[in-house]
Amino acid sequence: MNSTAMTGRVWKFGDQVSGDDGIIDFSAVRDGFGKPFNAPLLKSMCFRRLNPRFPQEVQVGDIVVAGRNFAHHNHIEVSAAIKLSGIAVVVVESCESGFVRRALSQGLPILTVPGITAHVEDGETITVDPATGRIELSDGSALQAQHFSDRMLAIWRAGGLVAALQQEFQPIDPGHEPSP
Repeated sequence: MNSTAMTGRVWKFGDQVSGDDGIIDFSAVRDGFGKPFNAPLLKSMCFRRLNPRFPQEVQVGDIVVAGRNFAHHNHIEVSAAIKLSGIAVVVVESCESGFVRRALSQGLPILTVPGITAHVEDGETITVDPATGRIELSDGSALQAQHFSDRMLAIWRAGGLVAALQQEFQPIDPGHEPSP
């Protein structure tokens, strides 16, 4: 195993999971739209409509596996809620490219693997590696997703887009910044 592989317990969801009316309740956060996240509120509502046990039982490092058109109709609060709840990675059959970008900006990797839900059950343990795209299933078999690009890996490893940009644009020697 390399340092980019994550092993965790699966929380499985189906097809057509709405981001703003399934993963979270956007009406509860819309007044804060564009402001700092209310982390306790986002964590408490994450997936509770689909699985009321999720907010209390999710553990850091768990993995979400879901079907087609996952997180449609979503805002940045959706991926923030998933990340804040402790989910390490999300593997879906399909989703909007905007969701992938918004999630990665929060440091949450999303991989797409058509047919993944037929191979995984709720509560199983799987290993996902964004660097290689390899998903190792509990029976020892593997599926292949598109691996992350070097830039995507850098953003994920930094913990999100803002952190990656801060690392990228920090002075080489903070004590000797160039003059304007």
